[in-house]
Amino acid sequence: MKISVYADHAPVHFHVRTPDGDSAVDLATMTELAGNANRKLLSKAIAWALANQSVIQSEWNKLNGA
Repeated sequence: MKISVYADHAPVHFHVRTPDGDSAVDLATMTELAGNANRKLLSKAIAWALANQSVIQSEWNKLNGA
């Protein structure tokens, strides 16, 4: 799986790419905004994101001029 942050639209979110699908996840609520990523891998990505929320937020701010 791959976790990415892009210069993108609000709300603050990150993308999870798995071999069989992609999803966007809201950083504040850790809920899936859209997509069809593998559920098991998505859960692992969200667990990682919870532990690294400040890193993701920092990258979002750099890329989106916040």
